Amino acid sequence: MLPSGRLRGLRRKIVGLIGLGGIVLAILGGGITYMVEMERLDSLVERLARDQALHLIHALRGSQDATGAPTLATGGFLYLRVDAGDGTPAQEIWQGDMPTSARQRLDTLLTTVDVEYSHLNFTDGGRTYMLLSFPLADTVGRFTGLYRVEEPLARELFRQVVWSVAGVFLIVVTSTLILIPLILGLERQVLRHARDAVEANLDALVTLGSAIAKRDSDTDAHNYRVTLYAIRLAESTGLGAERIRHLIRGAFLHDVGKIAIPDHILLKPGSLSPDEFEVMKSHVRHGVDIVVQSRWLAPAIEIIGGHHEKFDGSGYPQGLTGEDIPLLARIFAIADVFDALTSQRPYKLALPLDLALNLLAEERGRHFDPELLDRFLDRADELYAHYGSGTDRDIRRELAVELKHYFG
Repeated sequence: MLPSGRLRGLRRKIVGLIGLGGIVLAILGGGITYMVEMERLDSLVERLARDQALHLIHALRGSQDATGAPTLATGGFLYLRVDAGDGTPAQEIWQGDMPTSARQRLDTLLTTVDVEYSHLNFTDGGRTYMLLSFPLADTVGRFTGLYRVEEPLARELFRQVVWSVAGVFLIVVTSTLILIPLILGLERQVLRHARDAVEANLDALVTLGSAIAKRDSDTDAHNYRVTLYAIRLAESTGLGAERIRHLIRGAFLHDVGKIAIPDHILLKPGSLSPDEFEVMKSHVRHGVDIVVQSRWLAPAIEIIGGHHEKFDGSGYPQGLTGEDIPLLARIFAIADVFDALTSQRPYKLALPLDLALNLLAEERGRHFDPELLDRFLDRADELYAHYGSGTDRDIRRELAVELKHYFG
């Protein structure tokens, strides 16, 4: 499980990612909505202008004053031209209130833009203009006109765009705000189930390790002490939390393979015969076989398979040397032998601390990694005083604190 600090960081990250996703969706959704609405409104204005243009064309054909000039209201059109296409002069009307800048823009468009266009928009002085051109249905002629969108209509159209975009933003933001507590709630449920699973795994780990430990001892305190010794040594090397969690698994299950060793060999008070020793050594293989099938327990293999290797290559089962022996196994070997020397077993008495330390020192570079052994010897008195003389209840309490720290 994650420590509380990392858990809070994870939740902040989740909220941040959801919020960022909401912002991105709001921007994308708003942008797409803006383009769609502008396209829709552009089509609407074009239809309005075209309808008015058709009305003007019809009226223009029958509206001439005495001078021959057309006399009709042009509505929103500031300029219009109707070319009959039959050789007769084009009819053209200019409104006098067209701004000079708009007139210049129109002149430029009329001389530079392909006459086959449908419509073009531009703004001038805060007003929107549409240059509209289309062929006449009943002749070969063509209509061309400059339509100015009236200010009330422009404001209403702009208001529709703003409301549409704002609506999308509101929907996305509201959805995001609703999703955040829902996702955090799901995250809490997942973490609760994960915590339950970890606790169940730890219970199984402790129970199985204790059951094996009691086969060759009248107490399971050995597993607790050796785990605590190994944790302290690992911490002194700067080992990370994930690796220490693997170390704890391996420490509890280092001798799990002894479940397959007959009692007359496992509990024999004297020396083992060569054949008996071969049987005893097989507990390493049995231990690996037991945990390899469990993804959660598999990290313990590093210790189960390597804690009987020796730094000079004289150990078993593979005869590894030096740093070829996994680091966790080298750490655990020191803790395991130290506790074995300083604790009582059915077949031996506990050795005095000084004698145990001397025996460890003699194995420097032979059984043990010299650097790791030096680190351990520097703290051995302190560690033994703290863990070696405590009651089983004290040791269990100490280990419970470590399990909570590393597994949450």
